[in-house]
Amino acid sequence: MSVGMLGKRGLYGFFLLLMILSAGCTTNNSVKVGIESNFRPFTYTEAGEGKGFEVELWQAIAEKANLKYELIPMEYRELNEAVKSGKVDLAIAGMTINNARKEKFAFSDPYFQTGLVILTASDNEMIKTEDDLAGKVVATRLGSTAYTYTGDIKGIKEIRGFPSITEAYDQLKDKKVDAVVFDERNAHDFIQKSGDGKVKIVGEMLNKESYGVVSKKRNQYIGRVNLGIEAVVKDGTYAALYKKWFGSEPSKLPGE
Repeated sequence: MSVGMLGKRGLYGFFLLLMILSAGCTTNNSVKVGIESNFRPFTYTEAGEGKGFEVELWQAIAEKANLKYELIPMEYRELNEAVKSGKVDLAIAGMTINNARKEKFAFSDPYFQTGLVILTASDNEMIKTEDDLAGKVVATRLGSTAYTYTGDIKGIKEIRGFPSITEAYDQLKDKKVDAVVFDERNAHDFIQKSGDGKVKIVGEMLNKESYGVVSKKRNQYIGRVNLGIEAVVKDGTYAALYKKWFGSEPSKLPGE
């Protein structure tokens, strides 16, 4: 194929792929990848086995990037420190890309678009929008972008942060809090599988967020991960996994 037909961008990608494959052949070390043990349907564990959209997406990315890996399940609150300390090399666990985190970590290109939503009791007719949270008790997960976002909502009576989002959902089911603010896809999964008809989502999505694979600032993997993300989008793997786990075609593919 001539240089003109391939184009500069294609040549760059071709040579980068050769470099990655060569690097993969010269090391037998497994990349330690942190996943969250209870963030359905993204990453979770059953009988000691990692499952979820992000787990299967990572498997596909790693294959394209020629990366051997070991999945390390842990609690959400442990992930940041695990990356900082080097306990894991990477983490794929619904980690929202934002400026505050980018000061401390390196992120891959975004691989998932999402946002925060409000959940309340099914029989609650008073809460319909963000403004209706004034004077209310709202639960979410400690250390999450949902916790930060909720802290900026004016007039909230109390924010209750929990190590696990499951605890926040249980508080809502038992009507010990008025609402929960959290990730849209996780909220839908909870309602469908564990809500018992007691919880609903109200209003519009509160914001837009993007997830990325996270690592230390100085690392040798993010470039290879980005190439893997691009490859699974191009060959249709991403769309197939999205449909499997979320029941529909993605409205927007990574990189678009």
